Amino acid sequence: MYSLTGHGGCQEVGRSAFVLDFGEKFLLDYGIKLSSESVEYPLEITEHVRAVILSHAHLDHSGLLPYFYKNSECLSFMTQPTLEISDILWKDSIKIAEFEGMAPKYTKAEIERTHRYNFVAPYNKELHLTKDVSLEFFDGGHILGSSLSKITYKDNSFLYTGDFKVEETRLHKGCDMNTGKIDYVMIESTYGDRPHPNRKEVEKAFCESVQETINHNGWAIVPVLAVGRSQEIVDVLSNYNINADIYLDGMGKQISEIYLRHADLIKEPKQLKKGLNDAIWVRGDAGRKKALKKPSIIVTTSGMMKGGPVIGYLEKLINDQRSKIHLTSYQADGTPGRMLVEEGKVPFGKNGQIIKPGCKFEKFNFSAHPSQDEMIGALKRWSPKKVFLVHGDKPVISSFKKKIESDLGLDTTILETGKKVEFD
Repeated sequence: MYSLTGHGGCQEVGRSAFVLDFGEKFLLDYGIKLSSESVEYPLEITEHVRAVILSHAHLDHSGLLPYFYKNSECLSFMTQPTLEISDILWKDSIKIAEFEGMAPKYTKAEIERTHRYNFVAPYNKELHLTKDVSLEFFDGGHILGSSLSKITYKDNSFLYTGDFKVEETRLHKGCDMNTGKIDYVMIESTYGDRPHPNRKEVEKAFCESVQETINHNGWAIVPVLAVGRSQEIVDVLSNYNINADIYLDGMGKQISEIYLRHADLIKEPKQLKKGLNDAIWVRGDAGRKKALKKPSIIVTTSGMMKGGPVIGYLEKLINDQRSKIHLTSYQADGTPGRMLVEEGKVPFGKNGQIIKPGCKFEKFNFSAHPSQDEMIGALKRWSPKKVFLVHGDKPVISSFKKKIESDLGLDTTILETGKKVEFD
């Protein structure tokens, strides 16, 4: 018998962590869950695992890995960009914890220890984890370095999608579906109950809204996730020739340097390089003052408006009726961005007073996750014996299960935190 145990990321989005017993035991991702009030962690890993497999660098998948290496000496496997991006996010997590007066879950020494036990793997190359178990990464199309992880034990194969994207985006061609025979799939379910709008139409509507804001002598504030969304939004704006200066602020600058280093993994690297080179990279307070001198586009972290330079810009512009907040990222439950979308209000100032902004705001669906149709199409192509659902809110994941069973007739199980599911 094989088994899967959910340590997090089950019927929720965040803190992904799963132990797969497939010939040997493997830890698939080890992330955290951020909310406006706290950080949630996965259940402790008490079992001996043979290796860690990291699907990509976003904190909800990678954020607790250095803590795991306080005591472990097993190897971890990930792509080179995933390691480089994760390293920045891990170090930033320590800074944020210290700034907020919290004890970090790990130290810089433990980050270095994580590096010591890491094995960087390319796409499309089979690696032997043990005598009988092999691993192969396929481009996940989600962010730079993201991977579908195929684990093979003797004649059986298990695919963990992590976060992935089937359709093309501005930066990625879409995931590599040429995985060969797949017997079991553990698939993300973030948008398992709905379609996405046409990507090109979203880009057009977004750019027209930004240009309209500039035409009204306002500032277009674009809160972005540092990884992936920062680079994509700059690329989109550059391609549409918006008539205004584009400022890039926050951690997106560091991540952009990694994207430029690994431009061979990007769909149209020349266009991305042009966009990032044309943007004005903000350096400190002087750069921020310059961005506010005349109407401009400010692409800045954090994407959910929980912290980062976006807070400083909002302090200046939140009641400017000419300006507009253009939300482009997933807004997690309990974050200021989610409150703005659902209630039209945000916590503001040192006391966190809830206010209704004077500036305009709008949410644009630039999702790097697959729609329900994309995932159904992927499962139809892979045609596994069994499907496991993770990484989705409870009502969404329940709806997705029904859709898979009715459309494809596949045996489908929703993983639960702390519970082991056996399969053969």
